[in-house]
Amino acid sequence: MTGAFSFFINILVLVSPIYMMQVYNRVLPTRNEPTLLVLTGLACGLLLVMAMLEVVRSRLLIRVSGRIDLKLNNRVLTAIFASALCTAKATTAQGLRDLDTLRQFVGGQGMFAFFDLPWTPLLIGVVFLLHPLLGVIATIGAVLLFSIAVLNELVTHKPLAEANRHSIGVIGFVGSSLRNAEVLAAMGMFNNLQSRWAGSRNDMLRLQTIASDRASIISAAGKALRLLLQVALLGTGAYLAIHDAVTPGAIIASSIVVGRALSPFEMAIGSWKQFVSARAAYAALKALLVYEPDGEKHTSLPRPLGALSIENLFAIPPGGTLPTLRQVNFKVEPGQVVAVVGPSGAGKSTLARMIVGAWPPYAGKVRIDGADIHTWNKDELGPCIGYLPQDVELFDGTVSENIARFGEIDSEAVVAAARLAGVHEMILRLPRGYDTPIGPGGSSLSGGQRQRIGLARALYGNPVLVVLDEPSSNLDEEGEAALVKAVIDIKQTGATVILVSHRPNIMAAIDQILVLTNGVIRMYGARDEVLGRLARPAQSAEPEQRPALRA
Repeated sequence: MTGAFSFFINILVLVSPIYMMQVYNRVLPTRNEPTLLVLTGLACGLLLVMAMLEVVRSRLLIRVSGRIDLKLNNRVLTAIFASALCTAKATTAQGLRDLDTLRQFVGGQGMFAFFDLPWTPLLIGVVFLLHPLLGVIATIGAVLLFSIAVLNELVTHKPLAEANRHSIGVIGFVGSSLRNAEVLAAMGMFNNLQSRWAGSRNDMLRLQTIASDRASIISAAGKALRLLLQVALLGTGAYLAIHDAVTPGAIIASSIVVGRALSPFEMAIGSWKQFVSARAAYAALKALLVYEPDGEKHTSLPRPLGALSIENLFAIPPGGTLPTLRQVNFKVEPGQVVAVVGPSGAGKSTLARMIVGAWPPYAGKVRIDGADIHTWNKDELGPCIGYLPQDVELFDGTVSENIARFGEIDSEAVVAAARLAGVHEMILRLPRGYDTPIGPGGSSLSGGQRQRIGLARALYGNPVLVVLDEPSSNLDEEGEAALVKAVIDIKQTGATVILVSHRPNIMAAIDQILVLTNGVIRMYGARDEVLGRLARPAQSAEPEQRPALRA
């Protein structure tokens, strides 16, 4: 459709040169005023139609760019989310900025050059009809401007690509630094970080300056060549007119037609930086969308009871090469509470992530009620799972919205989850209770408050499988007592609870203990039996089992 509009627009470009030819060749020699009025009225009408077509083409491209955004924004956001789970790279919203860059280019003026460029041979052909010599000059000009456009790509591509890469790195670096502003301030690290940021930004600015300097030289050369071409056409046309080879009107007409025929080249050179950015954004989006889930919908299954089965599980963290879990096998019946203990680096948090399906297994299966967790529909299984990660992240919104997982708020369910987590009274003491905004990342709350609200979020909707990774790390005695009571209450609902913890007080609520060392199960059994084996004298205990209760 846009190409069709471009065709008619470029045909109507001939209105002005034809009008000039008629005025110079017919009206002026005959001094015929009626003919002048008719020609002027017709030319004005056709030029008005061309202007309307230009507006329609522009509006069409703007709406196409909007359609691109509507079609891709959810896919890009989903791919960013999936990339965060599948890679070790620091994930940012760069994909959304790339989408904005692509949308703005498609809806901007730079696209007109690419739609008008195919019609350049047609317009140059018209110049050949006026006189072959004028057509040859126009062709030479077109070839030279095209060569300048190619040269622009060759000399600016590398520095612009490097500058874009540095720009993305600088934005990611600043974002990650701001998330740790307290550490920077407390330990006087800001000046060091600022120096590193300045170095990266200076590299980016240096590369952009190199590309801009080269582009400005090429742009000036393109404009100069176009002006020289106009002079050459006018001079050649005058020479031909002196020898009666062309009419005076043909001189003006050829100048107008060639100017329009070559304007896409100049426009392309002027908007090349935006084109390069859009091309880089397209490539980045294409690479990002590789991580987009296939969207396959699996057969809906009944709400699970919470029976958990781990079968020959091997796990390699995203970006890693060595397994952190090896040949893990165990089962948990609904209503049981299992504590996962072991030294640092034993794979406890990795196991928690595997159980809730946050990371895919390298080998083996995680099954809930006999079904592989990765064959469940995520939107159906998600409400049945409660997860409290070691690093609790809350989101910008109210307390109620965070507990309700940003779905439709069921006030009774929100309060019930808060009571179950023992956090109801604490929430009531907040400035606006459950409607208190907590800021990005829960910045207005203490670490213990965030952890307890995160626990309420994990318990929202009566999940059948609850995985808590170091849930008492930021809790005081009151919060820890509330956690023990919450675990006991969850157990009474029939839910399965996996609890990664080393606090002795928590053990009162435990049925089974699983001991991990170096990613391998060393012991798994009833609480008292495992605790008894761990408490044996050093000479009778296995060396790798002795530190099993350390954090």
